[in-house]
Order: sequence, then C-alpha cells, then structure tokens
Amino acid sequence: MVNIDYGSKRFLIIDNIKQSRDTLKIFAYSLGVLSVETSYHAPDILALCESNHYDVILLGYDLGENKKNGQQILEELRAKNFISRKCVVIMITAEVSQAMVLAALEHKPDEYLIKPYTLKDLTTRLNRTFEKKKNMAKIYHAMDNNNRRKVIELCKQESYKNSPYKHECLGIRSRQHFELEEYDQAKKIYAAYIGTPNCQWAAIGMGKVALVEKNYLEAEKCFQAVVDDNPFYLSAYDWLAKAQIYNNAHEKAEETLEQALLVSPRSVPRLQQYAELCLNNNKLDKATSALAKTNELAYHSIHRKPDNAMQFVEALIELSDNLTESQIRKLSQKAFLVLANMTRDFQANELKVIAQFLTAQLHNKARDTGLAKSARKDAERLLEHYKNEITVKGTFRIAKSLIALHRRRKAELILEELAQAHPDNMEILSEVVALSDRPISEKDKIAAQNALEVGISLYRAKHYTLAIDKLNQALYHFPNHIGVKLNLLQVLLISYETNNDRKEDFNQAKVLIKQFRDLSPESESYKRYLKLRSKFEALTAFSS
Repeated sequence: MVNIDYGSKRFLIIDNIKQSRDTLKIFAYSLGVLSVETSYHAPDILALCESNHYDVILLGYDLGENKKNGQQILEELRAKNFISRKCVVIMITAEVSQAMVLAALEHKPDEYLIKPYTLKDLTTRLNRTFEKKKNMAKIYHAMDNNNRRKVIELCKQESYKNSPYKHECLGIRSRQHFELEEYDQAKKIYAAYIGTPNCQWAAIGMGKVALVEKNYLEAEKCFQAVVDDNPFYLSAYDWLAKAQIYNNAHEKAEETLEQALLVSPRSVPRLQQYAELCLNNNKLDKATSALAKTNELAYHSIHRKPDNAMQFVEALIELSDNLTESQIRKLSQKAFLVLANMTRDFQANELKVIAQFLTAQLHNKARDTGLAKSARKDAERLLEHYKNEITVKGTFRIAKSLIALHRRRKAELILEELAQAHPDNMEILSEVVALSDRPISEKDKIAAQNALEVGISLYRAKHYTLAIDKLNQALYHFPNHIGVKLNLLQVLLISYETNNDRKEDFNQAKVLIKQFRDLSPESESYKRYLKLRSKFEALTAFSS
C-alpha cells in the first residue's frame, strides 16, 4: 500500500448538510490534512475549482432541491477542465436507485460511496484511489496534456510491469492509437483482449474500427454483443445506435436509445440524440416528451441553454395537429412556463421576440384567435424594436413563425434582408430558398435545368466546388425540387469527405438534411435520401 502524505493534500468537501460537512472536515484533519475547504453552493464550488488545485473532492450527490446535484457539478468540472485526472473524486450519496447511480457513474468519479458508510470505508477508498493515481500519475499527466505518443509509451511500460492496472492501460493505449488514426495498432490490442473478463472496451473498440472501415454490419454486431452481455454498459448503446443509423435502420436506432434511457434516463446528450431520431422518424409524441425531459434535466447542468426550451415548444406546436383542443391547452400551459423561464434566465432581447411568436403559435393551435392575434402583434412590435439584435438563427425561427401565422409577406421581407446581408453564404441562402414561396416561371425551370446539367458534368469531372456553385444556381431557380436538392446534397458530402477543411459545404449539407424531414417513405427519392443521410451522419460522427 502506498504511503500517503496527507499533510500536503488539499481537500474540498461538498455537502448541503452542515453536520455531514463538519464530520468529513474532522475526518480530513484526523488524516493530517492541513488545507480543507467546504461548500454546498454550485457557483462557489465551480469558482473554487477554477482557481485552486484540489487533490481530493468529497462530493455529495444531493445538494438541495432545485439545485445542481453532484453528478451535474462533476460533469461541468470535467467539461471545463477545472479538475485534472490527478484529482481524487469520491461521490458520497444516499441515492441507491439504478437511474441515479448509473447517471453519476457516467461522469466517472473515482469511487462511489453509499450512505451510511464508516470512516474506515472512506479511508480504504481514499488509500486505494491514491495508490492507483500514484502508479498512473505520468500517464494521466500526459493525457491531460494531450500528448498521445507519450501516453502510448507510458502505457506500454506499465503493461510490461504486469501491474494491476494493465487492462486500463491497454484500453487507454488503444484509444490513443485510434485517435491518431492508427487503426491497425488499435485493432491488434482490441483483438487480443476481446471476450476476456471486464474488457468490454475491446469489443467497443473493434466496433469503432469497423465503423471507420465502413463495415457497419460488423460494427453493429460488436456493439450489440456488449449490450447483450452487459446491459449497464451505457456507451455501447450510443455506439450501437450510430451503427444502426449507418445501416439505415433508424427505427432500430431509436429503439436502442429508448432502451438505454430505460436503464439510465438522466443523460441529457442521449435524450437530445433520441429526440432528434424521433423527429426524423416522425414520432412527434416521443420527440416532444424527450425534449420536455431534456429541458427539465438540463436546467441545472452544463447543457442548460435557451435552445432546449425553444425546441420543446416547436415540437409541441408541430405535435398539436394530432391533439385535441383540451390536450393542446394543457400542454400549452407547460410551454408558456418554459418560455417564461427561458426569457427570465437568458436576457437576450432576441429570445423575448421568439418567445412571443411561439406564444402566438400556441394560442393559434388552441384556437384562441383573439389571444393569438394579440400575441402576434406584440411579437411584431418587439421584432421592430429589437430587429438589429436578431441573429441569423433567430431570423429563421421568426420567419417560420410568421409563415405559420399567415404573415408570409412579412417573413419574405426579413428573409430577403438576410439574403442581401449574406450574399456569399450558401448555408444561409439555402435555408432562405427553402422557405421562399415565390412562383416558378418557365424561365426559371429552363435556367434550373441548364445549371443542373452543367453541375452534374462538373461533379463527374470531380470539380466539386464549381459543381456546388452551379447546383446552388439550379436550386435558386427551382427551390423546392427534390432532385436538385439531392444532387446538391450528394456533391456537398463528397466535397467535404474529400477535403474536411470545406466546413461550409458540411454546414450547407446540414441545412439540406433538415429540409427532407417531411419526405414521405413512399417517395421515389426516399431510399436515395436515406443513403445520403447515413453518409452525412457518418461524417458527423467522425468530424466531431
């Protein structure tokens, strides 16, 4: 057992109960610790960790009703790099429910200690963790500095010692090879350990390599095997869903994430991905429910943002066509509260404008004509007052609301101004064109056909940039033509795949993908769209 100099260690104790804080503080002093700080207020905790180096954080899970919990604080500390891998984090909690435990463990505390516990239990956990940290110190330091070559070399050395941390070192080493795109080296490690006890990482790794090699069926088998053998290994569900998306099995991907959320329902990123899949699969009821849960869970976390509220309300508005008036009114009350909280918590004037337009739409869906008209007029007054503060994204949200509220002329005016302000931004122009409702003349059709033919010829000659310009011309003349959009989407994806520096191509592809959400599975173009969407999602996964 490693000999620990606790006198040199700095402790941070986080608990909302004063008696618990005092007990842990006395415990730390009994070990010989000289520097002990305590807190239970989330902003203070984050500020302390940003400005100080702590060796040990004893982190309570429950920090009070309607407050950040320990899991959310740990997630934020890791995301903002306020603590290094050298810091020992022991989460202490009375929560024993599967959902709470798995949610906390996803953010990787070093130990998870359940109340009631003895100080002997805590001492054992501390000593065990410090021993590991000491043996892995050089590796963790290299990882914190993103020195992948150094990490690989140090992991090799630790593995040669046949240390108790050998499997962890192999997992770390293989991930470095994977990130360096040294897939053969990573694959050798995965292949050697796949199927051995506690080596789910090897099966996950083999699946990730199969994804890179575009062997999507093999990847799906690898991830499915992990889920079948260990249903609590949550990252396996995420990777399985990705593989199923690449295999055009979007319904199966939705079911996979739904299964993961039954096991552990508190992951905001997983809920967001699930909601997006439900939207794409036209499961508006499930998407709306997931977005409502996302907004609720994200409220005290690092994922808190106004988009959560707006996406929920927009999904509810879309869902309302399938609801009764009484159901709409009931859900609208929740939506009004969500919008009120958003405008209270985020002070941007643009959000006040968007919230008022969404309010008008909600009243309109509930057939409250007078309230809808009044809210719409208030929204337009706010828009006029704050028009110089509206972002591009906000402009599109407002334009869509205006169109839904039968104010298309007003929408066309603000879209025209946006297009004139960004004449060279094809991502913006594509969305403007998609929302446009101008009539198509015979002259437009001829111009679109000519531009399309030239664009296809340029694509076949691998002059992707020129081809994109021509296909954008064709789209301008014929903005809602599915064939033109699919051709353009294909060239944009090939262009980005060939040259990852062409971010603008990828961004425009993202805009086009959204425009196909309502494409019927009965359409002749649907299969082609699914292939292109899978290609887009594959590029998304490996470009992030």
